[in-house]
Amino acid sequence: MTINYKIAIPSYKRANTLLTKTLRVLQNYKIDPKKIHIFVANQDEKDEYEKVIPKSAYAKIIIGKAGIKNIRNFMANYFKEDEPIFYIDDDIYGIYECINPKMNAGKPYHKRNNRLRKLPDLKALLDKGFAMAKEKKLNNWGIYPVYNPYFMKPTHPTKIEFYTTTGLRYIEGGFTGVFNKKKSEVRTLDDKEDYERSIKYYLADGGVLRFNNITVETKCYKEKGGMQVKRTKKRIRKSAETLVKRYPDLCSLNLSKKSGFAEVRLHDKQTHKNKK
Repeated sequence: MTINYKIAIPSYKRANTLLTKTLRVLQNYKIDPKKIHIFVANQDEKDEYEKVIPKSAYAKIIIGKAGIKNIRNFMANYFKEDEPIFYIDDDIYGIYECINPKMNAGKPYHKRNNRLRKLPDLKALLDKGFAMAKEKKLNNWGIYPVYNPYFMKPTHPTKIEFYTTTGLRYIEGGFTGVFNKKKSEVRTLDDKEDYERSIKYYLADGGVLRFNNITVETKCYKEKGGMQVKRTKKRIRKSAETLVKRYPDLCSLNLSKKSGFAEVRLHDKQTHKNKK
């Protein structure tokens, strides 16, 4: 099944980053530039991006609204309801799959042998993501959110397969496909907005699809520009606490990170209650 999706990239003060990271990655995978829509904050940003990025690398540059919450809401409203959209951030260094060379059919394996290798075919992943989501009647799919093979689900290096789940999982907003549901796409938080979105799609569809053997390399907390311009620990904690208060049966607060940034854990307590 081939689904004609569009690609949406939100970007702020990162014209060179976008050119040398995400666009280069997409180009290396031979993704059609006519699919690519770049969303920026204002006319000055648009002018800068048009100077830096060759017109052959994208279909359109669209002026949206400043702020991650605002630009995410703008993009969802820009596209049609149910339209297949692949969202990708502007600072993707590489896309990887987790393998374990020591795996043997039906036998235990040790995750210390997990390895990351470059994903051979991004087109195949995108086609699979949309096709599988459609088959399972789920409108949101994504990948494992941490660049660390130790915690991922590996596959054997000689097999072409994916390890997926459909329960309540965090779907990072920087690499995700949707059949655009404007109600589920509404963000009300300036941080943790992709957690909010994951929950809304889960509640609407009864699940989200996640490929747990696929991840991406980014430097989201270190790359200049983007959300880092206004991100603070105080603001992140406020958003996390708001989310937990709003969805107490679906998430909890995690303050144990050495970074000092508040995190959110997703888990459907109501499902567990119903199983008892």
